[in-house]
Amino acid sequence: MERLLSPSMHRRVLLLNLLNGPNSWVTSDYLAESIECSKKTIMLDCQYIEDRWSDYLTIETSRKHGVRLIASPHRSIHDIYIEIIQESNAFSLLESIFFEPRQPAAFWEKKLFLSNSSLYRLSNLISSALKDRNIQMSRSPYFVHGKDERQIRYFFMCYFIEVYGIREWPFHLEKEKVFRLSNKINKKFDLELNDSQIVHLAYSIAVTIIRERQGFLIQNRKDPINSFVKTTIDVRKYQAEVEEIAEPLNVVLPDNWYEDFCYSIFWWDFGWDNEQEKVNVIKQAENLVNTIKDALSISISEQSKISIVRLIEYIYAKHKMFPYKKFMVYDRYLYSSRAIKQNFIVFTAVVNKALGVLEAKMKFPWKSMYLDGILHEMAIRWQDLSRLTDEMRHQLSVLVLSDLGKEHAQLLSSVLKENFRNKVSLSVQENHFYDRMVSNADQNYDLYVSNYAVETVDEEINMIVEDIPSFKNITDLRKYIDKRRLVLPKDIAYLNV
Repeated sequence: MERLLSPSMHRRVLLLNLLNGPNSWVTSDYLAESIECSKKTIMLDCQYIEDRWSDYLTIETSRKHGVRLIASPHRSIHDIYIEIIQESNAFSLLESIFFEPRQPAAFWEKKLFLSNSSLYRLSNLISSALKDRNIQMSRSPYFVHGKDERQIRYFFMCYFIEVYGIREWPFHLEKEKVFRLSNKINKKFDLELNDSQIVHLAYSIAVTIIRERQGFLIQNRKDPINSFVKTTIDVRKYQAEVEEIAEPLNVVLPDNWYEDFCYSIFWWDFGWDNEQEKVNVIKQAENLVNTIKDALSISISEQSKISIVRLIEYIYAKHKMFPYKKFMVYDRYLYSSRAIKQNFIVFTAVVNKALGVLEAKMKFPWKSMYLDGILHEMAIRWQDLSRLTDEMRHQLSVLVLSDLGKEHAQLLSSVLKENFRNKVSLSVQENHFYDRMVSNADQNYDLYVSNYAVETVDEEINMIVEDIPSFKNITDLRKYIDKRRLVLPKDIAYLNV
C-alpha cells in the first residue's frame, strides 16, 4: 500500500525503513542503491526527515561512515508512519469511502477539495493497490467490494489498527461496549486471546457492524460456520449486546445480519474446512514448540506453550482467508524482530531453522512470510524467555588489571560485578603491578579489562577503561560482553519438525 503515498514520501519511508534499525552506520552508497536514487537525494531526504520530525529522531552523517539514525527515548518512530498515512490524500480517500460508500465522484471532489483529474489519479492508485489484495473499488459510485467480504473487513481492520491503534477510536460506536463484548466472547469461547488480539477482535466487530449497516454481507458461506451459527444457542445470547452497540448508527440492519456477524467474527475458531486440518495444524504447532525448546535446552510453561500453539493456529487460519500483507506502511513486526535477532541470536537461529523445515513440510509460508511476526509474538508469549536464553549463554572469564595496583584492580572488579553479575567470571591481578607483567601463561581469559594497554595481550580482547569507569566504558563493555556471550550452536541442521 506504500504506492498510495506520493513518490517523494514513499522514498522517504523506504529511507526511514533502512535507517530505523540498530544504531549502526549505513553507507550512503548502499542507501542510494537500495532506494534507486542519487546520494544527493538521500542527503536531502535525511535533512527533510530530521527537520520535520526532530522530536522523534536525529540523523547523523559522516563522510567516513555514512548515515545513522538515533531515535529519541521519549517518542516512538511508529507515530511518524501514522502521520504519513493520515496526511496521504489517497489513504484519506480510501478511509472516507469506507465510511460513506456509494457516493459519486462530485461528492468526493467537493468534500476532499479534489479536482476531477486528482480524484481520477488517486482512484487509480487505490484500485491498483487493492487489487494486490484481491479487493476491488468501483467508481460509479465509489465503494469497495470483492469476492470475499471477510477479506475486505479484515483489510480495513488492519488499516484502522495501524493508523489509530488503541489510543484513538475512529468509529461512531461506543468503544467501551465493543471492548466489553470482545472480552466476553474471548472468555466464553476460550479463545485465549492476548491484549493485542482483543484489540483486533474489537476492531473486527466495529468494521463488521459498519459494513453490515451499509448492506455488505458475506454471500458465500461455508458449511462449518453456517452450521455453528444456526445450532449454537450461546452465540444468540450476544445479539442484544451487538444491537445495543449498533444503535448509535440509527439504521435498520439488513435481514440475516446477525448470522453474517457471527460468521465474520467467529471464523478463526470455528471456520475450518475440516476438523482434521485443524488437528494437524495444532499437532505441527506443538511439535514446533517442543523442537525449539529441546534445541535450546530451555523450559516452557504450559500456559506459554498453549498460547504459542494458539498463535500458530491463528496465523494459519488468517492466512487461508487473507494470504496478503497485513500492514499498510509500517511493518511493526519487522522492527521488533530486528532487536530480537540482535539480542536473541541463538533463539532466532533455531526458530528460523525450525520454521524453514516446517514451511517445506506443510507448503505454507511460515518462514518466508511470518518469521518476523512469530519471533515478535514468541518473545512476548514465552514466559521468562530473556532469562532462560541468558542462562544458556557463555559466561566470559575476565581478568582485571590496573597500573595503580591490585587494590585499584579490586575496585574495577567490584564495578564490573555490579554491572554484569553472572555474565562474567571475574579474576583480579594477584601481584603488584611493578612485580610482574602479564605473561603468556596468563593469557587464557576471554577478556582483559584494564586502565592501560596490556602489550602482551591481543588488543581485540583488551578493553581499556578509565580509572573510575565512565558510562561510556560500561556501555562499550556491555556491548562487547553481550556479543561475545552469544555463541551459536555448531550445528542446528538436526532440527526436525
